Amino acid sequence: MKKNGRTLLEDLKLIKRGMKEFGTFLPGQLRLLFIYSAITMAIPYIGIYMTSIVINELSSQRRIWVLTASVSAAVILTFILTLVSAFMNKRISVGYSQLFSAHEIRLNEKANAMKYSLLEDEKIRELRDEVSGNINCSGAGMGSLYWDCESIFKALLSGVISILLLASHAGIEGTTVSFSGTLFGFANSVWGYLALIIIIIISAAVSSKMTSRIFDISFDVFKNGAKYNRYANYYKLEYLSDDKSAQDVRLYSQKNLIRNEVLDKCYIPFAEGDKREKDASSKNNGIMLLLSALVGGAVYILVGAKAMNGSIGLGNVLLIYSAVTLLIKALTDFVMTFTDLRNNNEHLIRYFDYISLEEESESSAKDTSDAGRAAEVRVDHVSFKYLGSKNYALKNVSLSIDNGQKIAIVGANGSGKTTLVKLICGLYDAAEGTIRINDTIVSAKNRSGCGKWLSVVFQDFSLLALSIGKNVSASQEYDQSKVWDSLEKVGIKEKILKYPKRLEQSLYKDYDDEGVDLSGGEAQKIAIARSIYKDAALFILDEPTAALDPFAEYEIFTKMNEISQDKTTIFISHRLYSCKFCDKVIVMDGGEIVQAGTHDELVHIAGKYSEMWNAQARHYVKDDI
Repeated sequence: MKKNGRTLLEDLKLIKRGMKEFGTFLPGQLRLLFIYSAITMAIPYIGIYMTSIVINELSSQRRIWVLTASVSAAVILTFILTLVSAFMNKRISVGYSQLFSAHEIRLNEKANAMKYSLLEDEKIRELRDEVSGNINCSGAGMGSLYWDCESIFKALLSGVISILLLASHAGIEGTTVSFSGTLFGFANSVWGYLALIIIIIISAAVSSKMTSRIFDISFDVFKNGAKYNRYANYYKLEYLSDDKSAQDVRLYSQKNLIRNEVLDKCYIPFAEGDKREKDASSKNNGIMLLLSALVGGAVYILVGAKAMNGSIGLGNVLLIYSAVTLLIKALTDFVMTFTDLRNNNEHLIRYFDYISLEEESESSAKDTSDAGRAAEVRVDHVSFKYLGSKNYALKNVSLSIDNGQKIAIVGANGSGKTTLVKLICGLYDAAEGTIRINDTIVSAKNRSGCGKWLSVVFQDFSLLALSIGKNVSASQEYDQSKVWDSLEKVGIKEKILKYPKRLEQSLYKDYDDEGVDLSGGEAQKIAIARSIYKDAALFILDEPTAALDPFAEYEIFTKMNEISQDKTTIFISHRLYSCKFCDKVIVMDGGEIVQAGTHDELVHIAGKYSEMWNAQARHYVKDDI
């Protein structure tokens, strides 16, 4: 029977794959859960079995030693199993508390391993948001698999124990094929047992069907959980938690705007779905109570008749009734939970879609041989387009950068500057053509090998909530004198000297009580110092001074010109003043190189460069033109 477009076998394979995957980030947790389920399910049956023995003994021989031994054994066994259960429950609770963080770590590990080009794909980002949002909002995916496994284990174990008790204590001996017209005769015949089986099957089927409908409604409600979670978290965790946003909220009276937005896109739809689920649950509970009463009455009549007929002991009446009730519940729970597991496969599929994305097959070892010598770059007829895009971001680009040469790549937003730089860094693979650094072809697969030649600062750089020394060196251990030298070259050494812990000063107060927050310009200087510390042969600076004022920018470019005297350097900047320091200027437009030459050559001829320079000329002193 198909569900959500999948066959039962396909769903079973997905569940099995999910359980195997679960073991990768919480090893041994499902096995522990199975043992815990077996123990907790056994405890109530000990009480039921002991009670039936006591009643049977009291209604017959009344042997004190049998009563004492039965009660003592039941109490001791229950006590031991309860202690073991409590101990295991503690371990399971620890595992449960680690579930969400372990799940997020697994996704982060995948993000770090997958091809960089996939990380920038909007569809992949949406898939990641959906996978994270599903478990965070409604516990779907790996969360539901974890909780449902416990329910499935308990239902199976309870069902097996119930069947064993019924088979051994239902008074099958002496059962007749035919029966007289009395209730006693019917109860003691195979027809009585058949009626009991039919009652169990019908009751379990009706209960399972109704509870399955509730789980279907729950799935329909929570399948949009990722979307609701994304809206809520944006305002709650990103926008409203940002101190800077507090200014806008007050100055532009955004409180009602934000409240209505969150209500309309998150809380109201979620509340409406929650109401649907609760309405269905209330209706189901009423019917289930009525069904339970009818089934209980029928079982008591049949079992009571067998007891009055002498087929079973009085104590077995309670045992059989309890076993039947628990068997019906076990069957209901199994079908209900299995329905949830099949629905949950919709979320697991998205999880596996993300986990199965192509990874980079590169060595993690750092190759630093020949890292200090100058780099020569050759871009030969390179074309590239982003995933899902029909248009080329770069078209047939060729470029040569000699050892020690400094070039500037300029152009409007979307002209292909940053894309070209990311290809040179090996973050993307060219669709056509080749890129070489020192005769080594650059690709995502050998980025670690080519990385020895690269010191890169992107506009959207990131610093870590670690000490300043570790941020600059990008290492646990570092050369302090070299870090200080790098900080001095970008003009922030004096600032760092004023901090209590200097190089050991942690960044960001949000993550360290003694941390410090940097301005945008200061953070950018730290990022540039990091590239200086590496001292690689090829410097690439993509808008490295975007957060700096013109004076600080001039200072940085002047110092970078001095630092990179013997280095190959690529500058990307909207401020064309940087071009005056360069040996060559490359002008890009629409993914192509449209001009190339020195600043002095290009500024005096008609074209894109002179247009851009003239538009910015008022920002520079006249003598600089």
